[in-house]
Amino acid sequence: MKGDSSGRTGSSGPLVSVVIGTYNSARYIRETLESVFAQSFGDYEVIVVDDASRDGTAEIVAGYGGRVRLIRRARNSGTADVPRYEGVTAARGRWCALLDADDLWEPDKLERQVEFMQAHPEIPLSHTYARIIDEHGRRDGIRHEGAVPPTGMIAAALLRHCFICTSTVMVRREAWLEAQRPEELGGYGTEWDFFLSIARKAPVGFIPEALTLYRRHGGSVSSADWRRVPRDVRAKERIYRKGLWKGVIPRARMRAVIREAAWENAEFQRGRGAWGRALYFALKGLAHGPCDGRLLVTFLKAAAGPLRGGRGSRGT
Repeated sequence: MKGDSSGRTGSSGPLVSVVIGTYNSARYIRETLESVFAQSFGDYEVIVVDDASRDGTAEIVAGYGGRVRLIRRARNSGTADVPRYEGVTAARGRWCALLDADDLWEPDKLERQVEFMQAHPEIPLSHTYARIIDEHGRRDGIRHEGAVPPTGMIAAALLRHCFICTSTVMVRREAWLEAQRPEELGGYGTEWDFFLSIARKAPVGFIPEALTLYRRHGGSVSSADWRRVPRDVRAKERIYRKGLWKGVIPRARMRAVIREAAWENAEFQRGRGAWGRALYFALKGLAHGPCDGRLLVTFLKAAAGPLRGGRGSRGT
């Protein structure tokens, strides 16, 4: 199914639009684009939305000429979801394949996923496993291996943890644009909101093959903020405020999901001797259930930690 590198196969436009948002991605963007051009499937276009990079990213992308549609934003949006949304808005394909600027695809990724989407027209979004690579491209394990639900109605499981890797996603263009309003975009991790909005209404497809290479490196936003490790409690609180749990699980269960994540983070920080951070998460959880026994115990242990002369004293 390999076509020319432009992805043009007919006057009606491509079947797939590859959407890449970039911001100061000069180190990896060339390798990422080359992984797209190496696809065995050829009926695609490539859209790169550069979020006001200052490191030459846009110039590298522009060097590909007509092989890439480059959209340059004048001001940085502060979130990956704005350039991604603008890329999907500009797309001409039936499906949009999302790709972060530092991740890579295996050569048969698009081909395998298009086959799946064509065989399951009732599914608006599908995803695959992602193999972890480091900043040098060395391969490691598979992200969330054995913990991803099969194809079906997965919203309840998705509320507990975001196991969908953005760079593995292929989504019907209209489904993505309808999932969230532009004015709702902002901050980190709001792709989770898109996934949930779609999963509440329709089955989500899963191909249990590692067709994407997910790059994990120290410069990522998620690794720089302890408030998101190991569970993104603030994202769960945002999901709660937006009501994305409604029709999926009861309110009480959603509050329990938040408490569970807060307790896990509090225990993680307490184990590191980060008493202030542990207290931060314990209080976050107790706000959603002041009688939660586990959180109360963790709160008391974290509060007493510095008095016992335990390891560390990192605060918030």
